[in-house]
Amino acid sequence: MENAVFLKLARDNQLKGLYYIKGKDFEVDFYDEVNSRLIQVTRASDKVDEREIRGIVKAESLVQAKELLIVTYDVEGVERREGREIRMIPIYKFLLMG
Repeated sequence: MENAVFLKLARDNQLKGLYYIKGKDFEVDFYDEVNSRLIQVTRASDKVDEREIRGIVKAESLVQAKELLIVTYDVEGVERREGREIRMIPIYKFLLMG
């Protein structure tokens, strides 16, 4: 799943502004600097793990991203943490985004 997300981001951004963020107790798969968004990829099919949500919120405090996105296998919804909105989207919808 991460490879598919990377390929889409690389094509959309022409290989510019893609980063991996790792902190002492968290990591986020992609920081898309071009579109100012953090993207975490998980295989969740019924519920997203708390560590995934916690990690993306911590990373947001470092980079001040405009959008927080968790790409899942088939979970869709919105989670609110610390005043931030985290969108969860199935991978097929992410790959079809324009």
